[in-house]
Amino acid sequence: MVSQRIAAGWRVESRSGSQAVLVRGQSLNDVPHALLAIFPCCVRGVGWAALALTNKVGRIALTVDAQGQVVTVGAP
Repeated sequence: MVSQRIAAGWRVESRSGSQAVLVRGQSLNDVPHALLAIFPCCVRGVGWAALALTNKVGRIALTVDAQGQVVTVGAP
């Protein structure tokens, strides 16, 4: 299951014997974008705003229960 998620673009954030937390997407570094938006007449600000609104980070936790079934839970 983990290999399938990795092939679909997820990456492993942490793992233990019976659980793996996978993450997709990257967080945005707001400070450089905000500074660049101020100087060149806010042109850069439009691009930054679009990235900030559309860039989402998703996490899931895959856990193997006592019966050997993989349980997928969305994580914050």
